[in-house]
Amino acid sequence: MAKLQRQVLVTGAARGIGLACALRFAAAGDRVMLADIDAAACTAAAARLGGDHVAIALDISDELAVDTALSDLRAQFGAFDVVVNNAGVVDRFARPLLEVPGADIDRLVGINLDGPYLVARAALRTILAGQRGARIVNIASGAGLRALPGRAAYSMTKAAVIGMTRAMAVELAGADIAVNAVLPGYIDTEILLALEREGRFDRAAVAAAVPMGRLGRADEIAEAVHYLAQPGGYHCGTLLSVDGGVDAFGGSGRASASVMPHRPVRPGDVACVTGGARGIGAAVAERLAAEGWQVAIIDRQPGDDPRFPAWQADLADEAAIEHAMSDIARQLGPVTVLVNNAGMVEPMAPTQDQDMAHFRRTIAVNLKGTLHAARAAARQMIGAGGGAIVNLASITASLGLPGRNAYCASKAGVVMLTRSMACEWAEHGIRVNAVAPGYILTPAMEALIAAGTRDMSAILARIPMGRMGAPAEIAGAIAFLASDAASYITGTTLQADGGYLASGHPPQAPLP
Repeated sequence: MAKLQRQVLVTGAARGIGLACALRFAAAGDRVMLADIDAAACTAAAARLGGDHVAIALDISDELAVDTALSDLRAQFGAFDVVVNNAGVVDRFARPLLEVPGADIDRLVGINLDGPYLVARAALRTILAGQRGARIVNIASGAGLRALPGRAAYSMTKAAVIGMTRAMAVELAGADIAVNAVLPGYIDTEILLALEREGRFDRAAVAAAVPMGRLGRADEIAEAVHYLAQPGGYHCGTLLSVDGGVDAFGGSGRASASVMPHRPVRPGDVACVTGGARGIGAAVAERLAAEGWQVAIIDRQPGDDPRFPAWQADLADEAAIEHAMSDIARQLGPVTVLVNNAGMVEPMAPTQDQDMAHFRRTIAVNLKGTLHAARAAARQMIGAGGGAIVNLASITASLGLPGRNAYCASKAGVVMLTRSMACEWAEHGIRVNAVAPGYILTPAMEALIAAGTRDMSAILARIPMGRMGAPAEIAGAIAFLASDAASYITGTTLQADGGYLASGHPPQAPLP
């Protein structure tokens, strides 16, 4: 038998999302340790996986049981490489908070919050003894971001998991242990089926509230978990919403009138990367080409990689972008993936001294340019039956940088544009997401540091991972969102910042 790649612990693994995660890791060649309070179902699940996978009966809210079980697993199989904290319960009765019995609240807290904490703590006792590169993925919920009627106690536990994820991520990043969370929306699991049978769940009404027009599948959550559990990457305290666009929708009526069509990725599909001649864009082109895409580049500068046909155009020029997109379709075929990477930053200056021309130029390229390219590509995607758009946002969409009014404004605009396009274009089969990089060590940044014109010491002190990201890591995030593995993700902004936004520690020196 081939050597297993990693040791993966999945809690709540007997059914639903947990079982889907177990299947996904087993398919990748990992040994999966399935833990569940239902011993018979857990054993059957492990048998379904076949091979050397292990089933253990475990109540994750029982401190002694968790410590004992994980200690035994470590003694038999060694340290864990991946821990997936999936086990959880929902209050089956949507009811006012004043009517929820204290025992039910204790159960929700014990399983949904105490449980992930106990499992992570017990696993870390061995991981920290020398295992590097481990990954912890907590399953929170979209309910942790917004209030749901009758679900106050459940929502509070899932928001607490989000807070715990950030705290652990910041603490453990220096030990090369990444802690992140997946936030599912409405997923078609046994829990919802049971509620539906009892008349407590209206499938049609819920589907209409999802921009994609349907509930998600457990395997779609498993793909997101598997992505965050991969070695490497620049995710730290990242929250990945997998909800069909629910969190992006701000309307008061129906979010969808029909199920969003799905166009699977096909060999030779055309991907267009703006700003693809160098830096992050070049890394994206390289990654997509390696995955079988025909890559076309639109850049203001001429492309110097003969593998990728390039069109010169200024993103601020709508007519030029329309012409380039049309020419790409004529020569290669319709664009079914667009990566809106091109961008610029204005000269830093106090607000009162800033030049309006610089402000307008930055907005024209970063924000209006993203809109121009997305609209031109979307027209082709509609004709092709769907596609995916990934916009480059920035951590500056969520924080302020002094002297960078235009850049911060443009990137915040890109995030909202992403959400809006995702909701509007779901009916056409177009998923729209964004990646928000932190500080990335591009060739241009490397040159500035080498020349001594840029001191990054204060920035590095603020990043829990203690380093800048690599362009290839951003390319990996973009490739995931462009792929079929992200089929239930739309309207989401995926942070890739080494934990910068998750950290509660101020920088040790003023930002440059």
